[in-house]
Amino acid sequence: MSKEKLLIFTGCSFTAGAGWKNDGTRFIRDKSHPDFFPNLVNTQIDQFQGLAQVNYGVGGASCSEIFIQTTQAIAEHGDKIDTIFCEWTAMPRYNFNLGFEDWKTKETLSPSGRIKYDVNLSTGGRVEKKYVDDLLDRLKALHHLHSEILLLVNYSNILLKLAERFGIKLYFINGLCPWDNNYFVRLSDETPYSEYTPFTKKQILDIENRTPENILKFYKRMHDEYDRAGGIHPELWVNLYDSMLNNIVDTNYDGRHGGTKSNQIWFQQIKTFLENQ
Repeated sequence: MSKEKLLIFTGCSFTAGAGWKNDGTRFIRDKSHPDFFPNLVNTQIDQFQGLAQVNYGVGGASCSEIFIQTTQAIAEHGDKIDTIFCEWTAMPRYNFNLGFEDWKTKETLSPSGRIKYDVNLSTGGRVEKKYVDDLLDRLKALHHLHSEILLLVNYSNILLKLAERFGIKLYFINGLCPWDNNYFVRLSDETPYSEYTPFTKKQILDIENRTPENILKFYKRMHDEYDRAGGIHPELWVNLYDSMLNNIVDTNYDGRHGGTKSNQIWFQQIKTFLENQ
């Protein structure tokens, strides 16, 4: 194994290079495309030009899977790593293997994603697309976003502790996270709840169905839980409140993922962030 220092990227399809190649019948990922933002970071930012890049990004990855990617990178390469950029994704995101076959059985279900076809099982059964869509809607109704965000805060702090042991610089990227601007800024107890962020009021606290006393109680509880998990560390986020998704201005071959202009914006976000460190 080479002794050269490494630049690591982890994340979902935005980091996996989805849609950068068209083989004539389908759109596939291409992590080598020169306009792809990890390659721009590696080749156009002075401090990274001498580093070998390793990209663990996988299309459709959940935050739990991205945590595993990043942990795996540290476990495999340890103190050979100079810097990791960890891109967090949409939530909730569910990945299922709908069968155990020679062909692809993994399906990613997310707030914006559905399976495309009915699924034939090796047992002879059949799972209808509508059944899976209905299941996703029920899961989303039962799965509270605060728990997902708290999990991400926990994951981030575990990774920071691991990175510190090996002297690794670790930065986070908001790929498709659902919170809004200033979500993690804790307001005082005297602040009227009308000043909470829209996402806090609707998706987290559901203030229309709580008493004022309960609103304050659960507002304090959510921030207490984030604090106990180690906090969000905004100084380590390239774009905590300005997600990659919000900065898509064009698309690549698949018509879904960021194209040349979008990747240039994402690259500039990282460049500016590092210049301000």
